[in-house]
Amino acid sequence: MEGQDAQVSETGLGYDVFAPLWGILELGAAAEAGPSALRGAALAGFVAAHREDIDRLLAMIRDLGDFSPETMAVFERQGGWNDGRAVTAEYLTMYSGCIEAYPPRTDDPAVLRRIVRTGGDLQLTGFLDALVGAATARGPAPGTAVPLVAEAVRAAGALLGLDGDRLVPDTFRMWRVKYLPDVLRPDSPSGEAVKADLRRYARALEELLDERD
Repeated sequence: MEGQDAQVSETGLGYDVFAPLWGILELGAAAEAGPSALRGAALAGFVAAHREDIDRLLAMIRDLGDFSPETMAVFERQGGWNDGRAVTAEYLTMYSGCIEAYPPRTDDPAVLRRIVRTGGDLQLTGFLDALVGAATARGPAPGTAVPLVAEAVRAAGALLGLDGDRLVPDTFRMWRVKYLPDVLRPDSPSGEAVKADLRRYARALEELLDERD
């Protein structure tokens, strides 16, 4: 949510949230298939197997951004699984920040694990940032939104096969050091209202996570 002083469209905010979530689904499908079955693995099967969890996560996203049915429909329409798209090395490389040279040796369990773990860190952190952006622009007050943000990150991590107690706190810390400094520093073009919102959400997330430790 870098510097949202100008009015951001609802659709734009939706894309910001869905983009990392699409990456999470592809990485989750790769992790679930494993190196021996990855070639030809389709997103459709992964989405169908996790449909209930995905729908619950989408309900949280809808509430956080007060998104219309039209905006929420973008997630299904452009996710790729309805077109029968297979999990590809190109997308895995992109979503994992090119941690492995292209083409990655995804038949090597260590390589695939590194791609999924690194990609998961990157996409979950971007997902948290987008959720905060949507919540500050359109959603409920922090008291309602912050627990939803934390639960949505936890649910997205579960799609990657991650279910540890440290998932949300670790994602929060990565977000705090990767995204916040560029927006909060004095020479940032972001307005004071944006900075105040970010600081408020960062404090509220930190307090929530500290209570859960």
